[in-house]
Amino acid sequence: MRRFFIFISLHLFLFLLVIAYQAQANEDKWSVDDFGSYVVASVHGEVVWGDKLRFALMKKNCDYINVLFSFLTYKAPKEIKQIEGITIPIKINKEKLLAEAEILVISSAFNDMASFVMLSAPKPYKLNEFSDGLMKEYNPQNQFTIELMSNENFAANKYFDVTLNRWNLDQYPEKIAETYSKCVGDNFKDIETHLSFKFN
Repeated sequence: MRRFFIFISLHLFLFLLVIAYQAQANEDKWSVDDFGSYVVASVHGEVVWGDKLRFALMKKNCDYINVLFSFLTYKAPKEIKQIEGITIPIKINKEKLLAEAEILVISSAFNDMASFVMLSAPKPYKLNEFSDGLMKEYNPQNQFTIELMSNENFAANKYFDVTLNRWNLDQYPEKIAETYSKCVGDNFKDIETHLSFKFN
């Protein structure tokens, strides 16, 4: 029963993210939104504006961060549903790091002419360690890119017309501090003393 509740809660959360994506016409690159059990900081993409990189904190444990990101595609709108639930290779910051992401949910967009694909990192990370690593990875070139890659079981170009996006993370430290503050609520403690990373 508990597993079923978690399953329903996750899908409700993802549904709310999809609705927020489709309904929001926000000129600001960053937004911080409270979805009840989650608080999410998101930033628009620079290659495809609507593709957001999201950093989600679950209120029951604000010290862990979930990373989600989306890709809008006009390719294979009818058969793309078959890749929902699979894990695909991704490349972070071009040739620096190869990782994996799970395709969580796919929904139609623009009167079924396109598909909105939500992906996530395979697990939550400790907020402090993740933020340290992210800023160290980001600072040298001031860019953060994710590229969808192919392997023997998955051809990225078959399903995605744009396979790479980049996001500006200059405001990540202050936005994740705001997200953490909303997550812990009345139990807020100074984010600068809680997180060790510095933005240079």
